[in-house]
Amino acid sequence: MGAVNLGKALTGIAGKNDSIQNVKVWLDTGFEPLNKAISGRYDGGLPSGRIVEIFGPESAGKTLIATKAMINAQQMGGIAMFNDHERSFDSVIANKYGLLTDDGDPWIFKTPETFEESVTNTIKITREIREGKLIEPDAPIVVVFDSLASMVPKSKMAKDVDEQGMNDSLALAKACSAVFPVFTQYVQKYNILCLILNQIRMKPGVMYGDPTTTPGGEAPKFYASVRIQLARKQIKGTTSGEVLGQEITANCIKNKVSAPFQKAYWRFMFAPDGTGYLDATGSLIDHLIDIGKLPQSGSRIEWDGKKLLRSQLIEKVESE
Repeated sequence: MGAVNLGKALTGIAGKNDSIQNVKVWLDTGFEPLNKAISGRYDGGLPSGRIVEIFGPESAGKTLIATKAMINAQQMGGIAMFNDHERSFDSVIANKYGLLTDDGDPWIFKTPETFEESVTNTIKITREIREGKLIEPDAPIVVVFDSLASMVPKSKMAKDVDEQGMNDSLALAKACSAVFPVFTQYVQKYNILCLILNQIRMKPGVMYGDPTTTPGGEAPKFYASVRIQLARKQIKGTTSGEVLGQEITANCIKNKVSAPFQKAYWRFMFAPDGTGYLDATGSLIDHLIDIGKLPQSGSRIEWDGKKLLRSQLIEKVESE
């Protein structure tokens, strides 16, 4: 049987092949080297239609990355949604970065009580947005869950504190195992970027290897297309010893949209008012030095025929 006839026969038996979902929309993280580590391209970023888990220690910049993605979604004609399970979202700080959070803005903010309520509401809201054609088909929807560790299963919420037992410590993992296979299909169907922020825990008694793990069991690890592990190191003043900021490392330990185990580094500095900001210019200069695009001799960096200190080059670039 010829190839053409065989193809027709298979179509008659099985019907037309389902469309394979490729990532059509990427959400900018606010830092090009991180975009490249995730997507393999500087103009890429976080993949729409997929689940992405970002985990690490407290104050490592997880919410900042999520905020940058939500801002990008709004700028692209899409919608940002934030499920605040930690009850810690600060709209004033988010506004300073550029996120629109007023009534009438493309912004949805919820404080669900339970894991099940959060996921059910997300599916219902995104379904009505897509099926109601409230935004363009390719306009992104970014949904953030902050954080998975703080999402309380309904089975635990129904009990008093003094009724909680050993089995309840496994309730979140059981809930994730039951829900994630279904939720993943909705994420793809409605082309959502689902950003799950998560914490880290220490495994008791581990003597060798990585002693850290993440809440939620194995299901989030399996169904996430990208898992980004953040680590941090303090930046202190040379004379005062004051903590000025942090050096953040992002390691894509799982990646089904590009090559895995790619890393990005940046500096997250603290402002006098207590807020933080990404030192995008300085961090990008560091990246260009690392990949050999900016020659460096000692503490001097070659730029436009001159040798400048890092601080001088940052000032020059930002003034141009």
